[in-house]
Amino acid sequence: MGMRAIGLALLAVLLCSAVHGQALVQPIYDTQRAFERAVAEKGVRPAFLEFLAEDAVIFRPEAVNAKEFLNRRNDAAAGTLIRRVSFADISTNGLLGYTTGEWTFIPKGKLGAKTAPEPKIGQYATVWSKAQNGAYKAILDIEIEHDPFDRKLRRKTMPTRSQKEPNKRGWSVTDSTMNFLRMSMSRSGLGGAYDRFASDDVILLREGIPPIVGRSRAEDELEKYIAVEFPTKVSQFETADMAYSWNPCTYADSGEGMEKGNCLHVWKLKDKKWLIVLGVFAKVDNETKPVLRESDRKKREAKAN
Repeated sequence: MGMRAIGLALLAVLLCSAVHGQALVQPIYDTQRAFERAVAEKGVRPAFLEFLAEDAVIFRPEAVNAKEFLNRRNDAAAGTLIRRVSFADISTNGLLGYTTGEWTFIPKGKLGAKTAPEPKIGQYATVWSKAQNGAYKAILDIEIEHDPFDRKLRRKTMPTRSQKEPNKRGWSVTDSTMNFLRMSMSRSGLGGAYDRFASDDVILLREGIPPIVGRSRAEDELEKYIAVEFPTKVSQFETADMAYSWNPCTYADSGEGMEKGNCLHVWKLKDKKWLIVLGVFAKVDNETKPVLRESDRKKREAKAN
């Protein structure tokens, strides 16, 4: 076989692999788009109840069962939520995948108001699992909020990173997850942990800032953070060449003190190594109100009278 024939054969293999990967991820992408349309047309509560699995997790702000939480509240969101998917990927066996993109919440303006309220924007990440009937259901959904940014910086299209690398040897992501958590507590900090365990094209979603793409940029953003404790709870699931893990997390920020939140990591098996392809840190604000002592309360009440 000549060099030209070999080159044509290799090109054919690459094209077939790309088409196969695209076909594999298309159903999860289509499900995400249908979810987005349902959110815009039906409202947040009906759409989430339709597309979430029975044991799905959302964060309000702590981790809660999504359907139980939504069934206890009224759908009284004063505005419209819009979601736009920007990236999707799936495991080689088609059982687990994730999507990520931008959300915009447009509040309803008050009657007679001169100016409309400013919309809020952020990023979301949704983990999907294939149900027994073949449909995809969301098993985890997490969001972060940030200021507006130049839309030209957004990741375009939906290229799949799926590859023909089934986990034949049964490499577990557990060791990588535990080593990542331990390293984030060491002098290397969270930046050093990302430098070792993140893929070159990792996507980082962090409260307050636009999405960051690339390991070196993620490392720079996280270099001042050190985990202050090993999480008491870590939830993890893996299949074939994809896995996800989430846990409550608390970091010491060398510039601003302590930050507490929920952390999600999506892992992908690449070149026989488990690497982080998506990282999310959703900050939880301290909403604990100060409690006045009885003597202080009486003094304040006396002054008020």
